[in-house]
Amino acid sequence: MAGTVADLPRLREDLQLTRAGPSYSGAPVWIVHDPAGNKFFRLTYEMFQVFSLWNRSKTAPVLAENLMARYGRELEPTELDAVMRVAETGQLFEEPPSGGWQSLHAIATRKHSIIMSAVHNYLFFKLPLVRPQRFLELTWPLVRPLFSRGFVIFTMLLGLIGLYFVSRQWDGFINSFPYFFTLEGLIVSSLAVTFVKSLHELGHGYMAHHYGCRVPTMGLAFMVMIPLLYTDVTEAWRLKSPRQRIMIDSAGIMVELCLGMICLFLWAFLPDGPVRSAVFVTATVSWVLSLVMNLNPLMRFDGYYILSDLIGVSNLQSRCFTHMRWRLRRFLFGIDEAPPELFPRRLDIILTVYAAAVAIYRVFLYIGIALVVYHFFIKAVGILLFLVEVIFFLLRPLWAELKIWWTMRQSIATSPRAYVSTALFAGLAVACFLPLSSTVMAPAMMEPKNFAHFYPVAAGRITKIAAAPGQAVKAGDLLFEITSPAIAFERRSAETEIALRELRIGRGGADGEDLQQSVVLQRELQSFKAKLRGLADLEEKLVIRAAFDGVMAEVNPKLYQGRWVSRREELGYLATTEGAVSRGYVDGDALPRIASGANAVFVPDDITEAKQDLNLTSIAMSGAAHIDIPALASINGGPIAVQETAERKMTPVQAQYAVSADGGFAPARAHRGMLLIEARPESLAARAWRQVLKVVVRESGA
Repeated sequence: MAGTVADLPRLREDLQLTRAGPSYSGAPVWIVHDPAGNKFFRLTYEMFQVFSLWNRSKTAPVLAENLMARYGRELEPTELDAVMRVAETGQLFEEPPSGGWQSLHAIATRKHSIIMSAVHNYLFFKLPLVRPQRFLELTWPLVRPLFSRGFVIFTMLLGLIGLYFVSRQWDGFINSFPYFFTLEGLIVSSLAVTFVKSLHELGHGYMAHHYGCRVPTMGLAFMVMIPLLYTDVTEAWRLKSPRQRIMIDSAGIMVELCLGMICLFLWAFLPDGPVRSAVFVTATVSWVLSLVMNLNPLMRFDGYYILSDLIGVSNLQSRCFTHMRWRLRRFLFGIDEAPPELFPRRLDIILTVYAAAVAIYRVFLYIGIALVVYHFFIKAVGILLFLVEVIFFLLRPLWAELKIWWTMRQSIATSPRAYVSTALFAGLAVACFLPLSSTVMAPAMMEPKNFAHFYPVAAGRITKIAAAPGQAVKAGDLLFEITSPAIAFERRSAETEIALRELRIGRGGADGEDLQQSVVLQRELQSFKAKLRGLADLEEKLVIRAAFDGVMAEVNPKLYQGRWVSRREELGYLATTEGAVSRGYVDGDALPRIASGANAVFVPDDITEAKQDLNLTSIAMSGAAHIDIPALASINGGPIAVQETAERKMTPVQAQYAVSADGGFAPARAHRGMLLIEARPESLAARAWRQVLKVVVRESGA
């Protein structure tokens, strides 16, 4: 038989072969436990048959005879090689079939290259700290009641009561969040995270001990140098019941949620102070970490293992990726090759969708890690590590798949679908290098060339409304007339004071006291006359007239004769009919592509408004220090990212250059939208290359 040896190497006698729960298809699954390394290897029923007869068979032909006699089936040509690979990789033989003890030593001491070790170790490594098995055995009788159904129901009731009382104090609860950002809050938060995660891991350990599993180690795992606690519950794989494995997987989350419910209840009754703040932090940390991080099935946290046990697929991510790559090759090239595993249709869809989600998530995760490294390291080191992230975790798997495609090149070359896929990929590649982008987008405001909002200069009562919506008016036409009793009273008082001062000054020769105070009286007289002129100006401004020719675009519909209005209430809006102007900002990267006089189109955010053709009239020569159009700033819901300074000015995060365009027809009111400016064509590849060069040039001098 091809690929076999004369004498089969013997399996180690200390290996334990036990029955596990059924697979997703209901077929029996067996597990080989290596007690020396505390490793578990899942076997299919067919592989179990071979393993069970291995040490009874000295040679491959004898193994084939025993397999036929015991199980009534033949030994497949590739089956022996597969079993040999599993056993040799897992160091399950007493002595390897080739190389003897030197081969075992080579496997045991085999290491990655320095580069690969550095890449993997800064991303993730484990540091065992304690062997908790004895502690779990001694303390289990004390904590057993906490893992009962009654205690879970009790904490749920406490949580519901706590939620009710928190809803009654919702403002106080929300206002507690700024405590996180104080020095004391940061210290308490760090201690709370450590406390909560310690209980989380003990939850896994106690639940595993409850189901008879040994917990060999607990310690720290470092992910991008961020410490995380971990518990080794590998022995859970030998449990036959998926429910028991799911209980072990979810024990940490249940502990955190129960702790959060208890703390939520306590917060509602504790007085303000450090204890209440600590309870608040513990409650919020427990809920956030459990629901956001631990339940995430896209990373190898609790949610991943819960999903794996729910659908009955071990080694979920590796098998999903293998299946997705097969699906991708079948979709792109139409090659009718056998799947790596035959899953039921529903599970096939679940695994394919899950693999795609994990792939997309990993792209963003690795890029995010690279950016974190970039910002927290020396710039040159940051750029190097960024490249390492991209090359080893994005491009390297892609290169491995391309090599598989190369081995299948003959089958691909004869597939009609491969030519369709190749044509589509080629078209996309060409499109990336074609200068298809011929517009530059600039967030902007469209408004009439001249407009005016009318507000009362003082609170008063409307005595006349001469304007109507849509009415054409001329400069100087009366629009609104308002009287202010307060101003009228002050005016009469000022007139009285003026008359009194003039009387006292006039009789200065007869009254010695008035003669001595003549200088003071003259000063007071001038002050009251100035006040009277100011009051007269205010009364004149209460008679509102049009400052220019235009149309009353809007009149407050709540106005009527005799109504009282305040200074904050808008009366109307007058707009010119001479044309429109659009003012906005262009990103600094796009500035070289545009020129004054270019055609532009303003597209309003309000889809009920029509777009307008304009002409670019001005481009700022220097970047804007501040954004002077509040509606465009991100803090007001606009598209331009800004940071607010201590002086409450809006500073753009990236360089922005002011632009303006004229033309079109005057809108009734100002509108926010996007100004599409005709620009020099540019390809996606050129834009990406310019961005890379900008970063390199900027950071090379840092």
